[in-house]
Parts: sequence; C-alpha cells; structure tokens
Amino acid sequence: MQPTLAQALKKNFLGNSPDWYEKSIIAFLILNPLVLMAFGPFITGWVLIGEFIFTLAMALKCYPLQPGGLLGY
Repeated sequence: MQPTLAQALKKNFLGNSPDWYEKSIIAFLILNPLVLMAFGPFITGWVLIGEFIFTLAMALKCYPLQPGGLLGY
C-alpha cells in the first residue's frame, strides 16, 4: 500500500533526526507568526535569534561532529 502525501512528508521531514527535534522545528514554525502578531517585529527578531541558536546547538547534539573531520581535507 502506498503512503499518503501526509505520511510521506512526515517520514521524510528532516531525515533521520529525532522526533523531539522535528517537533521543536514545527513548533517554531507555528509560533513565529503568532509571536509577530502579539509582540511585533522587534521582539520576534530576538525570538528568531534564540530559535536559531537553539536549533544549531541541538543539531550538534543530534549529529555530532567527528573529531578532526574538517582537518582531513
């Protein structure tokens, strides 16, 4: 049986990353317009910076860098 479009999108969203990471990214995508409407562009900009730092830090937890990986080239 072929998966539906929604099932295919859920399976392929962010590859093999953990569910908590995928859910946090989806939550950020939903919350950003709400924060913009509630608090304005200045506060939303700072929230986006915080989200960016969070996603970078958690991406390193999900996909740790190999020691000396960049030095091999």
